[in-house]
Amino acid sequence: MSFRKFLKSKVFWLNVILAVVLTLILLWLTMYALSKYTHHGEAFPTPNLTGLEQTDWEKVAKNKDIDVVIRDSVYHTDFSPGSVIEQMPRSGHYIKAGRTVYVTIAAVKPEMVQLPKLTDVSLREARVLLQSKGLKLGDVTFSPSEFNNLVLAQKLHGSSIDPGILVPRGTAIDLVVGKTMENKRTVVPDLTGYTYDEGRKILQDVSLTVGAVIYSKDVKTEEDSTNAVIWQQSPEFNRHEGVEIGHSVDLWLKLPVDSLSSGDDNK
Repeated sequence: MSFRKFLKSKVFWLNVILAVVLTLILLWLTMYALSKYTHHGEAFPTPNLTGLEQTDWEKVAKNKDIDVVIRDSVYHTDFSPGSVIEQMPRSGHYIKAGRTVYVTIAAVKPEMVQLPKLTDVSLREARVLLQSKGLKLGDVTFSPSEFNNLVLAQKLHGSSIDPGILVPRGTAIDLVVGKTMENKRTVVPDLTGYTYDEGRKILQDVSLTVGAVIYSKDVKTEEDSTNAVIWQQSPEFNRHEGVEIGHSVDLWLKLPVDSLSSGDDNK
């Protein structure tokens, strides 16, 4: 049989049709297997693990068939040890079974760091030294001294502390700073809208201190106090009349309007 006749024969075309059918079947089986392997179309919102105790978030992970990997642990007074502080991907983000969710959990106790020597350096340098150790600058009080802006003492809870001791990371260290105060005055800045930490730093930069701090009734948690903003101060801002260096400024704080609105929406 010639090749041309073979191309026109039923046997050839039956083989062609059979090959096409087998190819289509193999493609369908391949796509089906890939769909099952990748869980195509089975995505679901990432469960909210934030705030859950370890036994609880482990149960959720097992039920949802996801892997939870602890990427960090941070001491936080608002969370019980082992509970989730933060997660990635965040809750609501669509994922598939078998995916990994990375979490930051609350540590059992805070990390301890060595307190640096903060005396005999400038206030600016002391602030940098504290930040390098993961510590915070607390209240700054000014004392008459011939050495202007020099740190004279470092304190914790009102008592002087020596450098080298171990303190929890995040601890606020109070400083006594020298000021040549003879006949020197400074302008009280406008602190409206700033958080307590921001306002305190602004006052420190102009050689003033924080006096009384009054929070409104809507401030109930540590997170609320962090988010609260200054809405009133005494003495008030006056660019024309200054006060003596080292003078204290009383602050009134409340939650911003957007925080109150979001809190009502979540109820």
